[in-house]
Amino acid sequence: MRNNQRRLGQNKGPQPSSPAAAAPSMAFAVPTEFVELPSQGKFYLEGHPLHKQETVEIKFMTAKDEDILSSDALLKKGLALDRLLESLLVEDIDPSTLFVGDRNAILIAARISGYGEQYDVTLTCRECFTPSEISYNLKNATLNDKCFDSVFLKREGVFFNENTQTFDIKLPTSGVTVGLSLLDGESERFLSNNDKEKAITSMLNTFITKVNDETDPKYIDDFVEAMPVKDSRYLRNLYPKLVPQVRLVENFLCKECFHEQEMEVPLSAGFFWPKQ
Repeated sequence: MRNNQRRLGQNKGPQPSSPAAAAPSMAFAVPTEFVELPSQGKFYLEGHPLHKQETVEIKFMTAKDEDILSSDALLKKGLALDRLLESLLVEDIDPSTLFVGDRNAILIAARISGYGEQYDVTLTCRECFTPSEISYNLKNATLNDKCFDSVFLKREGVFFNENTQTFDIKLPTSGVTVGLSLLDGESERFLSNNDKEKAITSMLNTFITKVNDETDPKYIDDFVEAMPVKDSRYLRNLYPKLVPQVRLVENFLCKECFHEQEMEVPLSAGFFWPKQ
């Protein structure tokens, strides 16, 4: 982490005699830090600023960033987090081109530097549906990096194709070979705004970018529509394991029925809008 000191630029020379003279200017340097990218930069195409970059430099959150997070217009359009990322990134990088796992890692780091590591959230028991308030330490987050595990990839029959930047796999039922790509911010926004009645096919269409070496969207769409259910479920179970990302998990114990289970901690509104 690079902790730049706040700097105050002052005019130490003789003061101007004219009352209309400009006042000395003040400039404050915002501290920055380096965030490790779950993708390690390995899946960005050549030419992208983060191609083969393992870290990215971001600024600490400021009062100006709180303006972004409290903008009704940006919140209604679903653009608040994109504008926040745009403000935080030191380099000129389009936030919509960042992989989802990298975006989340940056947002978590920004949340820690801005509001602290304690994150209060509600988890609901999956057995008795009783809600429980927990306080999660964001620094306890773990990293899902199975996409770099050659043993795991071999066991699952996944081959990473460096030419197309896809995870290629032969489906167990249809025998078709598909190429899977990581989702970026633009794809994530597409899914959130898409027709909920086509949630499964839309999801498959976003990360399947190649079918038997054919990349035409209409060809892929036709295949997805006709995909056997077993292949669909297989891909939907496998894909999250391939995505490099920060995982917020809690060993949850229900105080009502004592059901115990590892659960994902959701990113609720309180993530960037804490009560205190």
